[in-house]
Amino acid sequence: MRADARGRAGPAAVALLVAGALVPVAAAQEPQAGICAVSIARGATAPGGATGTMTVRNVGRACRIVNYSVPESRVATGRLEVVKPPEHGRLEIIQPNVVAYTPREGFTGPDEFAYGGSGPGREGRTLPFSVRVSVRVVGPAEALR
Repeated sequence: MRADARGRAGPAAVALLVAGALVPVAAAQEPQAGICAVSIARGATAPGGATGTMTVRNVGRACRIVNYSVPESRVATGRLEVVKPPEHGRLEIIQPNVVAYTPREGFTGPDEFAYGGSGPGREGRTLPFSVRVSVRVVGPAEALR
């Protein structure tokens, strides 16, 4: 998510499971203005999964990734698990469709993590997915690019 010139949060990148592929959709998330920018690639349900990138300003707060958007009643049918934890931070599962990455205090530089799970697909099917995320952690005063 990126902030505008006044520091207000804009819509976040979210993905929707459609016909076996994660498709980006726009949706408002919890404000992350000025904390992070996330770009997740399509193809999380493909055999090799998706690769995404994230830039996080290390200010002691988490950056959230919403993996798919479905009606609230169907979120609970999803499942997430950490496949490879980050070396320089913490990855938490917030909901069956949301993960949150927090860099270790004072850390700047590259990090990486992976997670996988399943989400509600069409016609009641469950679709497995996997995501690898390359992270660039910047200092509190650096720009998110």
